[in-house]
Amino acid sequence: MTILTSTLRVSRPRRLAGLGLYVVIGVAGCGGSLKYTVDDSSIDSIPAGEKSDVFAAQNDLEVARSEQRTAKTQLEELARERDIAKNEKDQANLEVEKAGTEQESANASHDENRANAAHHGKEIADLGVKVSDTKLEWLDQKQDWLNASAKAADAHEAAAQAKVQLEKAKLAQSKGIKPSGDFSLGNFQDQWKDKNDDWQSAKKKADSEQKSTQEREAKWKDISQQQAKMKG
Repeated sequence: MTILTSTLRVSRPRRLAGLGLYVVIGVAGCGGSLKYTVDDSSIDSIPAGEKSDVFAAQNDLEVARSEQRTAKTQLEELARERDIAKNEKDQANLEVEKAGTEQESANASHDENRANAAHHGKEIADLGVKVSDTKLEWLDQKQDWLNASAKAADAHEAAAQAKVQLEKAKLAQSKGIKPSGDFSLGNFQDQWKDKNDDWQSAKKKADSEQKSTQEREAKWKDISQQQAKMKG
Protein backbone atom coordinates (compact mmCIF):
# COMPACT_ATOMS: atom_id res chain seq x y z
CA MET A 1 0.00 0.00 0.00
CA THR A 2 1.46 3.33 -1.07
CA ILE A 3 1.13 6.39 1.10
CA LEU A 4 0.97 9.72 -0.69
CA THR A 5 2.99 12.63 0.59
CA SER A 6 0.81 15.25 -1.07
CA THR A 7 -0.62 18.09 0.96
CA LEU A 8 -3.28 16.94 3.41
CA ARG A 9 -6.39 18.81 4.37
CA VAL A 10 -6.06 18.23 8.10
CA SER A 11 -9.15 17.11 9.95
CA ARG A 12 -10.44 19.75 12.34
CA PRO A 13 -13.46 19.91 14.61
CA ARG A 14 -16.15 22.17 13.16
CA ARG A 15 -18.98 23.68 15.19
CA LEU A 16 -22.51 23.00 13.99
CA ALA A 17 -24.45 26.23 13.98
CA GLY A 18 -26.72 26.64 16.97
CA LEU A 19 -25.90 23.26 18.45
CA GLY A 20 -22.52 23.75 20.06
CA LEU A 21 -21.43 20.39 18.63
CA TYR A 22 -18.31 19.55 16.74
CA VAL A 23 -17.99 17.19 13.82
CA VAL A 24 -14.85 15.86 12.19
CA ILE A 25 -14.16 16.72 8.59
CA GLY A 26 -12.73 13.94 6.42
CA VAL A 27 -9.05 13.76 5.55
CA ALA A 28 -7.02 12.73 2.56
CA GLY A 29 -3.39 12.02 1.88
CA CYS A 30 -0.89 11.31 4.61
CA GLY A 31 1.85 13.91 4.93
CA GLY A 32 -0.46 16.51 6.35
CA SER A 33 1.15 19.51 7.94
CA LEU A 34 4.08 17.42 9.14
CA LYS A 35 7.39 19.19 8.83
CA TYR A 36 9.36 16.04 8.10
CA THR A 37 8.22 13.58 5.42
CA VAL A 38 9.81 10.94 3.22
CA ASP A 39 8.70 10.85 -0.40
CA ASP A 40 7.59 7.37 -1.41
CA SER A 41 9.81 7.47 -4.46
CA SER A 42 12.80 7.36 -2.12
CA ILE A 43 11.94 3.88 -0.91
CA ASP A 44 10.05 2.46 -3.91
CA SER A 45 13.01 0.24 -4.79
CA ILE A 46 12.87 -1.52 -1.40
CA PRO A 47 10.94 -4.85 -1.58
CA ALA A 48 7.46 -4.84 -0.03
CA GLY A 49 8.51 -7.68 2.25
CA GLU A 50 10.84 -5.30 4.06
CA LYS A 51 8.17 -2.65 4.62
CA SER A 52 6.10 -4.42 7.26
CA ASP A 53 6.62 -1.67 9.85
CA VAL A 54 5.52 0.96 7.35
CA PHE A 55 2.41 -1.05 6.49
CA ALA A 56 1.61 -1.51 10.19
CA ALA A 57 1.82 2.24 10.71
CA GLN A 58 -0.43 2.79 7.70
CA ASN A 59 -2.98 0.40 9.21
CA ASP A 60 -3.01 2.43 12.41
CA LEU A 61 -3.64 5.53 10.32
CA GLU A 62 -6.76 3.86 8.93
CA VAL A 63 -7.85 3.04 12.48
CA ALA A 64 -7.49 6.71 13.41
CA ARG A 65 -9.57 7.77 10.42
CA SER A 66 -12.22 5.26 11.43
CA GLU A 67 -12.27 6.89 14.87
CA GLN A 68 -12.81 10.26 13.23
CA ARG A 69 -15.78 8.93 11.25
CA THR A 70 -17.22 7.38 14.40
CA ALA A 71 -16.87 10.66 16.30
CA LYS A 72 -18.68 12.52 13.51
CA THR A 73 -21.55 10.00 13.55
CA GLN A 74 -21.87 10.12 17.34
CA LEU A 75 -22.04 13.91 17.37
CA GLU A 76 -24.74 13.88 14.71
CA GLU A 77 -26.72 11.33 16.73
CA LEU A 78 -26.32 13.45 19.85
CA ALA A 79 -27.91 16.41 18.08
CA ARG A 80 -30.99 14.27 17.49
CA GLU A 81 -30.97 13.04 21.08
CA ARG A 82 -30.95 16.61 22.34
CA ASP A 83 -33.91 17.55 20.15
CA ILE A 84 -35.89 14.65 21.58
CA ALA A 85 -34.89 15.53 25.14
CA LYS A 86 -35.98 19.14 24.68
CA ASN A 87 -39.37 17.99 23.45
CA GLU A 88 -39.62 15.72 26.49
CA LYS A 89 -38.87 18.69 28.73
CA ASP A 90 -41.65 20.71 27.09
CA GLN A 91 -44.06 17.82 27.58
CA ALA A 92 -43.01 17.44 31.22
CA ASN A 93 -43.76 21.11 31.84
CA LEU A 94 -47.21 20.67 30.31
CA GLU A 95 -47.84 17.68 32.57
CA VAL A 96 -47.00 19.82 35.61
CA GLU A 97 -49.49 22.46 34.50
CA LYS A 98 -52.20 19.86 33.93
CA ALA A 99 -51.49 18.19 37.28
CA GLY A 100 -51.60 21.55 39.05
CA THR A 101 -54.97 22.38 37.52
CA GLU A 102 -56.34 18.99 38.51
CA GLN A 103 -55.04 19.40 42.05
CA GLU A 104 -56.77 22.75 42.45
CA SER A 105 -60.00 21.31 41.14
CA ALA A 106 -59.75 18.24 43.36
CA ASN A 107 -59.12 20.34 46.45
CA ALA A 108 -62.12 22.51 45.64
CA SER A 109 -64.31 19.43 45.30
CA HIS A 110 -63.59 18.40 48.90
CA ASP A 111 -63.29 14.83 47.62
CA GLU A 112 -60.48 13.38 49.72
CA ASN A 113 -59.77 10.44 47.41
CA ARG A 114 -59.64 12.66 44.36
CA ALA A 115 -57.49 15.18 46.21
CA ASN A 116 -55.02 12.48 47.26
CA ALA A 117 -54.85 11.13 43.72
CA ALA A 118 -54.31 14.63 42.34
CA HIS A 119 -51.56 15.30 44.87
CA HIS A 120 -49.83 12.06 43.85
CA GLY A 121 -50.19 12.99 40.19
CA LYS A 122 -48.60 16.37 40.83
CA GLU A 123 -45.63 14.73 42.56
CA ILE A 124 -45.15 12.44 39.58
CA ALA A 125 -45.33 15.39 37.19
CA ASP A 126 -42.86 17.43 39.22
CA LEU A 127 -40.44 14.51 39.24
CA GLY A 128 -40.92 14.24 35.48
CA VAL A 129 -39.49 17.72 35.06
CA LYS A 130 -36.53 16.71 37.18
CA VAL A 131 -36.07 13.63 35.01
CA SER A 132 -36.02 15.73 31.85
CA ASP A 133 -33.65 18.29 33.38
CA THR A 134 -31.28 15.55 34.49
CA LYS A 135 -31.37 14.00 31.03
CA LEU A 136 -30.43 17.31 29.44
CA GLU A 137 -27.56 17.69 31.93
CA TRP A 138 -26.37 14.21 30.95
CA LEU A 139 -26.52 15.09 27.25
CA ASP A 140 -24.61 18.33 27.88
CA GLN A 141 -21.87 16.29 29.51
CA LYS A 142 -22.05 13.74 26.70
CA GLN A 143 -21.42 16.57 24.27
CA ASP A 144 -18.24 17.48 26.15
CA TRP A 145 -17.14 13.85 26.00
CA LEU A 146 -17.83 13.44 22.29
CA ASN A 147 -16.09 16.72 21.48
CA ALA A 148 -13.07 15.47 23.43
CA SER A 149 -13.28 12.14 21.60
CA ALA A 150 -13.31 13.95 18.26
CA LYS A 151 -10.21 15.89 19.24
CA ALA A 152 -8.54 12.66 20.40
CA ALA A 153 -9.32 11.06 17.05
CA ASP A 154 -7.74 14.01 15.26
CA ALA A 155 -4.68 13.75 17.50
CA HIS A 156 -4.48 10.00 16.82
CA GLU A 157 -4.61 10.68 13.08
CA ALA A 158 -1.76 13.18 13.36
CA ALA A 159 0.30 10.79 15.48
CA ALA A 160 -0.33 7.94 13.05
CA GLN A 161 0.80 10.08 10.13
CA ALA A 162 3.99 10.95 12.01
CA LYS A 163 4.52 7.24 12.73
CA VAL A 164 4.22 6.38 9.04
CA GLN A 165 6.85 8.97 8.19
CA LEU A 166 9.10 7.74 11.00
CA GLU A 167 8.95 4.15 9.78
CA LYS A 168 9.72 5.26 6.24
CA ALA A 169 12.66 7.29 7.55
CA LYS A 170 13.96 4.33 9.56
CA LEU A 171 13.72 2.10 6.54
CA ALA A 172 15.51 4.62 4.36
CA GLN A 173 18.33 4.98 6.85
CA SER A 174 18.72 1.23 7.21
CA LYS A 175 19.24 1.01 3.45
CA GLY A 176 21.66 3.92 3.31
CA ILE A 177 19.15 6.09 1.50
CA LYS A 178 19.15 9.84 2.10
CA PRO A 179 15.77 11.21 0.96
CA SER A 180 16.88 14.83 1.34
CA GLY A 181 20.03 16.84 1.94
CA ASP A 182 19.12 17.62 5.56
CA PHE A 183 17.72 14.16 6.32
CA SER A 184 17.99 13.22 10.02
CA LEU A 185 16.20 10.30 11.64
CA GLY A 186 16.18 12.19 14.93
CA ASN A 187 13.89 14.81 13.45
CA PHE A 188 11.35 12.15 12.55
CA GLN A 189 11.61 10.58 15.99
CA ASP A 190 11.03 13.92 17.72
CA GLN A 191 8.14 14.72 15.40
CA TRP A 192 6.40 11.43 16.20
CA LYS A 193 7.02 11.84 19.93
CA ASP A 194 5.42 15.30 19.94
CA LYS A 195 2.36 14.10 18.03
CA ASN A 196 2.05 10.96 20.13
CA ASP A 197 2.27 12.97 23.36
CA ASP A 198 -0.53 15.19 22.08
CA TRP A 199 -2.61 12.11 21.32
CA GLN A 200 -2.06 10.56 24.75
CA SER A 201 -3.06 13.82 26.41
CA ALA A 202 -6.21 14.07 24.27
CA LYS A 203 -7.12 10.46 25.08
CA LYS A 204 -6.73 11.12 28.79
CA LYS A 205 -9.07 14.11 28.51
CA ALA A 206 -11.63 12.08 26.57
CA ASP A 207 -11.50 9.25 29.12
CA SER A 208 -12.13 11.71 31.94
CA GLU A 209 -15.10 13.22 30.12
CA GLN A 210 -16.47 9.75 29.43
CA LYS A 211 -16.37 8.89 33.12
CA SER A 212 -18.27 12.07 33.99
CA THR A 213 -20.79 11.26 31.27
CA GLN A 214 -21.41 7.80 32.68
CA GLU A 215 -21.97 9.28 36.12
CA ARG A 216 -24.52 11.76 34.78
CA GLU A 217 -26.27 9.02 32.85
CA ALA A 218 -26.52 6.87 35.97
CA LYS A 219 -28.08 9.79 37.86
CA TRP A 220 -30.67 10.30 35.13
CA LYS A 221 -31.55 6.60 35.06
CA ASP A 222 -31.91 6.53 38.85
CA ILE A 223 -34.39 9.43 38.86
CA SER A 224 -36.25 7.88 35.92
CA GLN A 225 -36.67 4.67 37.89
CA GLN A 226 -37.95 6.62 40.87
CA GLN A 227 -40.64 8.18 38.70
CA ALA A 228 -41.54 4.83 37.19
CA LYS A 229 -42.07 3.39 40.69
CA MET A 230 -44.29 6.31 41.65
CA LYS A 231 -46.41 5.71 38.57
CA GLY A 232 -46.78 2.08 39.62
